[in-house]
Amino acid sequence: MLKIRLVSDFLDYYDHWFDWEGHIFERLAHRGMSRRVALEYMSYLGFDVPVFGTVKELSQRPGLVNVVVYTDEMAHCGEGKLMMPLARAIKQYPDNLATEYIPVSHNVNRGVSWRYLQIGSKYVWLKYESDDWRSNFGNVKISILGIIGDGYHPKIRLPLFAIDFIPANHVYAIDFNTAPQIRGTGIENILPAREAAEVIKRAVEEFR
Repeated sequence: MLKIRLVSDFLDYYDHWFDWEGHIFERLAHRGMSRRVALEYMSYLGFDVPVFGTVKELSQRPGLVNVVVYTDEMAHCGEGKLMMPLARAIKQYPDNLATEYIPVSHNVNRGVSWRYLQIGSKYVWLKYESDDWRSNFGNVKISILGIIGDGYHPKIRLPLFAIDFIPANHVYAIDFNTAPQIRGTGIENILPAREAAEVIKRAVEEFR
């Protein structure tokens, strides 16, 4: 197997099984896709995404009441975004990227999302629940849905990524993350650190 050296701006539970030298695998939380590019990419792949554009652009669409405004398009983990009425967003953030706010329940203080997580040739679905409108912020509960499956994604040839979905009346893809943190999800209890690193390294070698 090709030697793979990890370059990352955060720590995860499997990091120590990478090599000290070799081909570089970058896992950088702040160098992934911007939120706009992620939404465009997911739409290109065939996923349904919320209505998005600048706040000015969304103000031209009838029927929109609340929006999610992105103050940092590179942020993840519930950061860099604000939920507010469209009328307020027009005054405060007219040129920022925004999406239609799609509630998952009548309780605005309950966030729920599903995450498709690809780790090399392994994949799994997770459920995030929180007492905040952002499912991965506040008091968060993470559940593993089903078992870890085998196989690469048919359209996305990356060694590590996650796609977040909102399960409302319709399922919408809302985020694409090329550097998802796995530690803390419960996956570390069923996918050993060495195996996680090995499947990622094999994917890096195959996709390079």
